[in-house]
Amino acid sequence: MGKVRLKFPALFASMLDAQGSDLVILEKEIGEEATIGSLLADLAVSYTDFRKVVFNPDTGKVSDQVNVVLNNNLLQFPEVTEAKLNDGDSIIILPVYSGG
Repeated sequence: MGKVRLKFPALFASMLDAQGSDLVILEKEIGEEATIGSLLADLAVSYTDFRKVVFNPDTGKVSDQVNVVLNNNLLQFPEVTEAKLNDGDSIIILPVYSGG
């Protein structure tokens, strides 16, 4: 077992019952075969609003409307859900912003 650190913008604070005005940081324990997909799915079970933002309701997979950064590397799909986690990893979840 190990631990990973998840970072989210403040937009996610109320969804995760957390507090933060800049970044929300959570530490989570992981098992040996943990992936980003399994970690996010575990969070989604406890936090309905988080699930609605991070997962596509039609497919049940991580939405392409969020960016996932693992140890300073932006992950691409399908790598997002399949990326294996290790003790000490840092994950940042960001919503995709668009506009002009």
